Amino acid sequence: MKKISLEEIISIVSKSTGISKKDIDIDSNHDDFDYWDSIAQVKIILEIEKIIQKKVKTSKMGELTSIKSILNYFN
Repeated sequence: MKKISLEEIISIVSKSTGISKKDIDIDSNHDDFDYWDSIAQVKIILEIEKIIQKKVKTSKMGELTSIKSILNYFN
């Protein structure tokens, strides 16, 4: 499994939500942004799965709602 960097995660979240990269950091989570909704959450996870070539269980997706939790889970 390929590791994913903080910068890659921020870029994916930005692309999936329309939030500027400069507004996202390691402490950001879905509660900080209206645009980080359930649809954006699925897009984020699907994009990360493509990069790291690992599937995430659907039950786990609901826990990966912050930059830090995504980074920790995939690395």
